Amino acid sequence: MINVLYSGYSYQHDNGLVYDTDQGKAGFDSYQILYIHTPALFWVDNMLRKYPSRSVILFTPGHRKYYSSLPNEPYKNDWIRFDTDEEFIESFPITNVPFSPADPDFVHNLFKLIAWESNTNKETDDPEMLNLFKVLFAKLSDDNIDILSKPYHHELTSLRRDMKLHPELTWNVDIMAGRLNLGRTRFQTLYKSTFGISAMDDVINARIKLAKDRLRYTSRSIAQIAEMCGYKSTEHFCRQFSKITGMTPNRFRHEGRQTSDR
Repeated sequence: MINVLYSGYSYQHDNGLVYDTDQGKAGFDSYQILYIHTPALFWVDNMLRKYPSRSVILFTPGHRKYYSSLPNEPYKNDWIRFDTDEEFIESFPITNVPFSPADPDFVHNLFKLIAWESNTNKETDDPEMLNLFKVLFAKLSDDNIDILSKPYHHELTSLRRDMKLHPELTWNVDIMAGRLNLGRTRFQTLYKSTFGISAMDDVINARIKLAKDRLRYTSRSIAQIAEMCGYKSTEHFCRQFSKITGMTPNRFRHEGRQTSDR
C-alpha cells in the first residue's frame, strides 16, 4: 500500500526555507522523501550538515525532519510525503541521511511522475503509483556506490567528466576542490575513494591519452602538442610522457606510424 499525502516538484522558495517537525510541522509520523535542486542543510547525527544539490533523503516516520536552505539563498526541491507498509521501502538501507544518486535527472523525473499520478488518482491501492515507487526505489538501490562515505558522488563524476573532455585546461587540486566547495584534504580523499586514483594522477593520465592521439593522428610538433595538452613546458611534458609510457613522444610517434604501415 502506498498512500501519497502531499507531493510536488521543482518548487522554489526564493526567500529560503526552514522545515522542522520538532517545531510543530506536519509530517513527523509519515515517510518523506526529498530531492534537492540546491545545496541545503540537514540535521544529521545531532548536528547541522551541508549537503550538495541533487541529493536525496528518505525520512522515516518518527524521525525528526529538519532541513533548510543555506543562509540568504533560495531553496528548490521535489518532495513526497506518504504512508506505506511496503517492505521494499521499510527495508531501504539508507534513511535519514542525504546521498547523491548516480542518475539524478532520472530520479527527478520519477518525482514528477509520482506527483502527477498523485494529483490524478487518490486511491491508496493505485497500482500505477506502486509501480512508480518500485522503479524509484530500485533506481536508488542500484547505484552501487558507498553513498554514505561518498556524498559528493554526482559532483565528482561531473567534475571528472569535464576534466576528461578537456584535460588541456588548467586543472589543479585547488581549482577542483573549489568547484565542489571542499577543502583540499577532503576533496582528495573523496576523489581517490570514489575513483581509485588521485585527482592529479587522473589529470596527467587524461593529458597523456590526449597527447597519444595527437602524436598518432596529427603532424604537429612536440612543443605544439605539449601546449595543446595543457603543458606550459615541453620538457616537463616529455618527462611525464616518458615516465608513463616508457618512451619519448618522438619514439611513440615513430613506432605508431610503423605499426599503422604494416
